[in-house]
Amino acid sequence: LCPPPLSSQALWARRQQAGGAMAVNPTLAEDSVSKELFPLHQSGEAFALKRDNIDFECTLPRGKLWGKGCFFLSSKRIVFVCLTKSCRADFKSFEIPLATLLEPKFNQPIFGANYLSGLATPTQAGGPLGGSPAAWSLTFNSGGCGTFLPLFYRLLAEGQEASQASSGSVAQAAQDGRLGQVAYVDPSDPSVLFLSQPAAAPNSAQETVFEPSAP
Repeated sequence: LCPPPLSSQALWARRQQAGGAMAVNPTLAEDSVSKELFPLHQSGEAFALKRDNIDFECTLPRGKLWGKGCFFLSSKRIVFVCLTKSCRADFKSFEIPLATLLEPKFNQPIFGANYLSGLATPTQAGGPLGGSPAAWSLTFNSGGCGTFLPLFYRLLAEGQEASQASSGSVAQAAQDGRLGQVAYVDPSDPSVLFLSQPAAAPNSAQETVFEPSAP
């Protein structure tokens, strides 16, 4: 017999034990080629794609965070980066680890743009960002998602099954520069694939302190 499905709370508790929690303002760096900001690599991480013209929103116990910019999808996480607008001066980016992502859903409303939503796990139960998973959304303001969605769900499965090391995984293909061989490219999807991994310019790392108690 198959075991009953776990509730969101049970999944949250299990994935907390595996590590990986949402973070406001993960470290950014300047790409040595494009000079644009991107999330500084974590150990063993491979970037898959970047998507521009994105609206982000996250609901925290003390209010909402929102911004306009882009996001990066990697083998370990989604990182939104504010580019054109931010709800506050100390909000620059937001990190959603794939290993602890709960209830991911791609929404296609009759009116309005398509958006991806889910719940992000806080660092700790009594932490400044709250003690329960936070609802977030990424709204796609232009183009389709035929390239993004298959890569996202494959990387999500790999991340939550800890199978990134497999030679046939999308994560390994991105690391090896073979992403163009395994990713479906939708002409209507403006996502930019990383056919080679970005490198940070020397001394370009940027860290911004976020004050949860600030208005």
